[in-house]
Amino acid sequence: MKDQENFVNHIRPRFVPNGVLSVFYTFCLGGLSFLAFVLIGITGLLLMFHYQPGDRTGYNSILTIATVIPYGGVIRNLHYWAGQLMVVTVNLHMLRVVWTHSYKPPRQLNWLVGVALLLLILFLDFTGYLLIGSQESGAAATVAVNILRLIPGNVGRGLAQILFGEPSALSGSTLVVYVWHCVALPMVALFLQLYHFWRIRRDGGVRPL
Repeated sequence: MKDQENFVNHIRPRFVPNGVLSVFYTFCLGGLSFLAFVLIGITGLLLMFHYQPGDRTGYNSILTIATVIPYGGVIRNLHYWAGQLMVVTVNLHMLRVVWTHSYKPPRQLNWLVGVALLLLILFLDFTGYLLIGSQESGAAATVAVNILRLIPGNVGRGLAQILFGEPSALSGSTLVVYVWHCVALPMVALFLQLYHFWRIRRDGGVRPL
């Protein structure tokens, strides 16, 4: 019962400090990032009904969504621009945290969570680019695979296989990239964001130190 009360108080606290309500301190960058993430998730789920990952099917799926499926082009553009918006707002959010020294104790753990989220968002954006299935995305996947293979031994080759599968030079769309982009990475990102929000409250909110 106590845990339930703590959760309710976290979602709807009885008291909110005045400093937390200052838009000019945070610029709502964290909230904008989460809003973009929600929009990415909704539009991404709709795109999954028609997208087919693969060397020969990825790019054709994009063309079908953009030209044949009703409102497919609008949904894809919303998905794309929401992703770019999240990359921008997360980076600006990190800069704001550094500028206001909000990474200092007791918030150092949440800072590390934020860094992990930044890396996740960048990798999500990269895997989304690969799923376009174009020659450019194939070249990008090839470069990423070759960089990983520079790691000595079989470690680099194994990482490349785990993260990208076997992309061709003409297409970066593979089933492995699709699973990372649509299932694994979003689930981890959602969990870390919820934990990140909870830690903000636990560490005293977003008031200046």
